Amino acid sequence: MDALSDDELVARCKAELPYNVNAYRELLRRHEPLVYRSCLKMLGSVQDAEEACQDSFLQVFHKIGQFEGRSAFKTWLYRIVYNRCIETRRKDARRNQYHAKLKEEAENEELSNSNKDSHNELTGRVHDVIAEMNGDERRLITLRYISGLSIQEISDVLEIGLSATKMRLYRAQERFKEIYKDMGLEGGIK
Repeated sequence: MDALSDDELVARCKAELPYNVNAYRELLRRHEPLVYRSCLKMLGSVQDAEEACQDSFLQVFHKIGQFEGRSAFKTWLYRIVYNRCIETRRKDARRNQYHAKLKEEAENEELSNSNKDSHNELTGRVHDVIAEMNGDERRLITLRYISGLSIQEISDVLEIGLSATKMRLYRAQERFKEIYKDMGLEGGIK
């Protein structure tokens, strides 16, 4: 299964699901770590990220037969993940202040845990900066640098033009640098 491309695995899923799940499991194994990290960065909560990740892959399981191949599987998958995270964020916005406080505490705990290791010091600084960014900036930085999507894939996921994606990503990068500098962390990132 390792030697098969995503497109070949998708074709096998369409032919074999729900009776044989080997190809689906391989897609899950390949993409789950990045999908989870993307969800975690977009949602800021381990519990919400796990749920969004599971829901996304469950939707892939049920809808893979409808995947037409007009885009790469990875792009289609991240569109599902992005929509699931947006839906979760909308639900969170309607929750009470207490829930927001718990979410913030979980985020702070996660960030402080990442700072414990000296090896993760720079990662902790980056998490601090990302946490200070607004939602759109955070999503762009996460999709590009955490999920590793290309600018074209980000454009497809966000359903905006390529030039608009480039400009928004440039602005998000500049904002990242500005926050990083304002936090007095200038030594590590150029």
